[in-house]
Amino acid sequence: MRSGWWIGVTAGVVLGLGGVAAVDVATQPAVAQGGGTATFAQLRQVQKVSTAALKRTNADHKKLNRVAAQLPLWAVSSGAAGSNLIRGDGVVLSQRLTDGNYRVRFVRDVSQCTWSGTPATEGASLPDAFTVRISLDLTEPTKSQLIVRTNDAAGGPKDSGFHVQVFC
Repeated sequence: MRSGWWIGVTAGVVLGLGGVAAVDVATQPAVAQGGGTATFAQLRQVQKVSTAALKRTNADHKKLNRVAAQLPLWAVSSGAAGSNLIRGDGVVLSQRLTDGNYRVRFVRDVSQCTWSGTPATEGASLPDAFTVRISLDLTEPTKSQLIVRTNDAAGGPKDSGFHVQVFC
């Protein structure tokens, strides 16, 4: 039984020395790759930079996930007075406001998207110098509405049909 007691004491001493060695290694200053030592303040700064980068990455992934599932939106308008939506996808309405000025509303926010527009008709051809300009309607709180302006060759407002495409 005496030999068992010495084994216990020996094991306790070995474990105690191992614990002291582990604490000693853990409390040593960090050694930089170039051979110098890093201070606690430097390690804290690196941690802050890493945390900020991780937050930016997570925010970017959320944006991508929100946008990735979205399909393009589009609308075809006749340019006639009143409601003039012919067809489209993700579009709620197309409405003539005044000569050459239209409102096109979509089912979601289009403020972070790109928009393009082309003059169009369902038959007769348009003059070569006909233009379509598009801007976001800032008066609409959900930012789901575009203002479309159609102009003739002289730059004056002119009612005309048009196509609008929205890519997010």
